[in-house]
Amino acid sequence: MASTTTYGDYLRPMPGGFRNIGKPLTILGAGCMVLSLVIMYVNPLAGLAFTAVWILIIGILAHRNARHRSRVDLAAEKHAYRQGVRKGYNLYRSGLLGWSQGGSLRLPGVLSHVRLMEAHDGYGTPFVLVFHEHTGDYSLLLACKPAGASLVDSEVEDSYVAGWAQTMEALASKQSVTQMAVTVDTCPDSGLRFKKILSKHVVQDAPDLAARAMSQVMNLYASGGSRSDVILTLTFHYMSRNKPVDVRQAARRIALLLPQIRSLVADAGGGTVRLMDMRQVSLFVRRCYDPAIQDDLEASEGEDGEPTVDFSDCGPASAEASWDWYRHDSGVSRTWEMCDVPNNNVTSSTLASLLRPVEDCDMKRVTLLFHMMPKGASNVFAERNRVTATGVKKQLRNPTMKSDRQVAAADQQGVETVQGAVIVFFGLLVTGTIYAGEREAERLDAMSAAIEQAAQGALVDLRPCYGAQDVAFAACLPLGLNLRQYKPKSVLTVLTEA
Repeated sequence: MASTTTYGDYLRPMPGGFRNIGKPLTILGAGCMVLSLVIMYVNPLAGLAFTAVWILIIGILAHRNARHRSRVDLAAEKHAYRQGVRKGYNLYRSGLLGWSQGGSLRLPGVLSHVRLMEAHDGYGTPFVLVFHEHTGDYSLLLACKPAGASLVDSEVEDSYVAGWAQTMEALASKQSVTQMAVTVDTCPDSGLRFKKILSKHVVQDAPDLAARAMSQVMNLYASGGSRSDVILTLTFHYMSRNKPVDVRQAARRIALLLPQIRSLVADAGGGTVRLMDMRQVSLFVRRCYDPAIQDDLEASEGEDGEPTVDFSDCGPASAEASWDWYRHDSGVSRTWEMCDVPNNNVTSSTLASLLRPVEDCDMKRVTLLFHMMPKGASNVFAERNRVTATGVKKQLRNPTMKSDRQVAAADQQGVETVQGAVIVFFGLLVTGTIYAGEREAERLDAMSAAIEQAAQGALVDLRPCYGAQDVAFAACLPLGLNLRQYKPKSVLTVLTEA
């Protein structure tokens, strides 16, 4: 039985100021008002004209559409994209005929300075750390095998949600954890692995009837299925004397946290947690940039050993970022971002329609991003939100339901932070990929309609990442890319936080 416990009262960051338009615009309006009074003292007509002009300008700057985007934001997106196209930032070529040195297939754009480094835990088990050279961050990748909640009681399902909240609270106490991401990757299963596993159990002298029955089972159940990979990515930032620590010190500190992290994820319903190695990470990234290679990788398994790809060669040979799509090798992708949180209360299974495989989509990847504030900072931030929400409501002559809801949510937020909860900023990215080829424009539109319909069922408002499809595609990969502080040189990065 599915749990009926509901969750909600999400609160968007409030800019504050007059009518919640933000402090910069409020200060600008106050300065213009003083200047208007001075002009009116000299020339009343000119003062009235100046007043009308600055009120109109501030009104245009403060107005936001249904997806919380202002005219300035939209104009900045278009300007940044056009400037990137003019400078050629939207094109990428690698390999022997490309721009990269040595003919390697390096990752493009914001991932060009990402490297994999091998480390060992306390038992000597090797695991991989993703090192981001621009920021000095280290990302740990954990492959999870969640059992799901379809056959569990509602009490167990509620305990999974409580365990997930405890996981975020525990990680918020670690000052080094800057981001947590959960990636759910789904794609059709070719059935090759299923056939290979069953064929190993077929003996040579099996009766003809049993052999034919096994062959029919393999042909019947090998196709039409799907595979899902769940990867938890934790990003750490360690500093020593104002410099990022080296990989040995980072690996030593992260290894000490592994037992606690595994226990927390298991309590949250994550199942068995496995540390990913360099081969698994490289193959995953290679498959995302070249989805047509998936069947070849599965076909080569077990023949000449496990297939492997070096991380320096797992990028695309060719890539092109357009306004609302991203072409990379054998795939064409579109990435969406969450614009607004659900207005209604949700249950623990609300995102199920978006996480499961959808039709007309060859590969889909959903990434949830979390930024946890420490407990001390959460208390201060919650009190600031409560004061801001109360002040905005008092400025209204007739308070609206929205203002009442903001005040109630801010009060509830303050109560929970006093009780030990932490404030979590979260966002969501969705990447859908189709195979490039005939009628790809029609298939891309069909995929977009299917994903947006699934998002509506999950009560999530999605918006394509216009002008930043390549950056959004990279951020949706489970590599721990923290776009809040990642600012590489000579790379077009347009980030819109949900």
